[in-house]
Amino acid sequence: MITQAIKNAAQTQQQQFERATRPERRKEIGHFGTPPEIAEFMAGMFSVIPQGTVRLLDAGAGVGILSAAVCERIAALDEPRSVEIALYETEKSLHPLLRQTMAVARSHLEQCGHRLSYTIHGDDFILAHDRQADLFAGDTPRETFDLVIMNPPYFKIARDSAWARAMPHVVHGQPNIYALFMALGAEFLKLGGELVAITPRSYCSGLYFREFRRYLFATITPYHLHIFESRKKAFSNSGVLQENIILAARKEQAGSSTVRFTLSEGRDLQRLQVRDAPLETVIDTTNGDHILRIVSSNLGHRILELLEALPHRFQEAGYAISTGPVVTFRARQFLLSDGARADAVPFISMHNVRPFRTLWPVARRGKVTHFQECAASLQLLLPTKEYILLKRFTAKEEKRRTVAGILRAADFPVKRIAIENHLNYLHRPKEEMTPEELFGLAALLNSALIDCYFRQINGNTQVNASEIRMLPLPERDLIKAIGAEVLACGYDDPVRVETIIVKRLGITGETADYLLEKA
Repeated sequence: MITQAIKNAAQTQQQQFERATRPERRKEIGHFGTPPEIAEFMAGMFSVIPQGTVRLLDAGAGVGILSAAVCERIAALDEPRSVEIALYETEKSLHPLLRQTMAVARSHLEQCGHRLSYTIHGDDFILAHDRQADLFAGDTPRETFDLVIMNPPYFKIARDSAWARAMPHVVHGQPNIYALFMALGAEFLKLGGELVAITPRSYCSGLYFREFRRYLFATITPYHLHIFESRKKAFSNSGVLQENIILAARKEQAGSSTVRFTLSEGRDLQRLQVRDAPLETVIDTTNGDHILRIVSSNLGHRILELLEALPHRFQEAGYAISTGPVVTFRARQFLLSDGARADAVPFISMHNVRPFRTLWPVARRGKVTHFQECAASLQLLLPTKEYILLKRFTAKEEKRRTVAGILRAADFPVKRIAIENHLNYLHRPKEEMTPEELFGLAALLNSALIDCYFRQINGNTQVNASEIRMLPLPERDLIKAIGAEVLACGYDDPVRVETIIVKRLGITGETADYLLEKA
């Protein structure tokens, strides 16, 4: 355990920084201090502490709680170690606090027969190692470390920012700074070295992080993943609502064949659910996206296998998914508060979509209901036809990750409609879907079955079109059969809908019971 002296020192420094710094400033620099119990757990995830000299990198060090936790683990070892730590922290007001934490750690290590030297770098971790800007770096080897531990800053960066330009090999779309920290940390590892990082889970899937995942998992191999069951409790004192995971990975020529999953309820790290899984089932390389699948239970693994045994993928089955064309802040001149004008057409937003339904118009303060149809806006309009509308974002604790409404052409007697870009619309490009097909596909998308599967492959609350295109589906006739039964029995009762799906797909036993309970 972290000694009371080190624990108190780190907590005191963090509290002092938080009292002296506005929350807006901490958010701006992406600083969220690691709770001591999580720091201790992360230090324990390293599979081995090298003998002799131990070189440790802590990028985004904050007050130094992660390095202190590693020092405490080393202090308990019998054979003397010489510890060298490189700490990167750009927030200058943290440096005195970081020195105080390191001074306590050094004193404790010396009392236990070890040595500690450290260097605090005020340079930006990414920009300080920008080989793109350093004409003289060439192929000069980087310094290397045995261990890398980090709780990197979290904020989005522009694609043309200096950070993104420094690491173009891992950037796609709108990157996040934490992914660059992880990639560079992995690059700094010695062969056999290990990285432990606590970050948002959002990098596990999605197009924006694809290049990062390809690079990361070509460089290091995961051997342990820890999942926090509650999104809010890991950083509850900091107002963090992101779903976080801890990745432990090793740089090795012959990668680990299994990955250990542990699951905790927030910070309760004493009672863990534990499961081992083959590496090939954890990183899905089938379509080149290297999706990291978080399968923390045997039941979750059975659901994954069950879905992936289905014969088709969404795109192969003849379906298409696109994002609503209307970005409201770019189309303000076409937004209408009512439909009194002759050129007004329906405007559909996220708040209009419910499971199996599209409710329009819905009077809500600040929300428009109509859109102007004119020559300048035609490219933003869609032909009125049978659509499934899928929310692209869900609330942090919403029951379902996928919420699918149905838009019936008969309910909108106009030639064109406007759909906002917080919605995805699903359709068959060359033909209309029958009512049975509409309701069958919507039933699957609204089901606990798809929700459980999707949460294992999706790293955030955004429903990405790229992931839906790869979603496994049954035969089209079976989708229609599900829809016909849902239409006959009604779709207001989620348990009834789930029962239809479970029976039609032949799901039995504990898996069926679990899905019906989740419904």
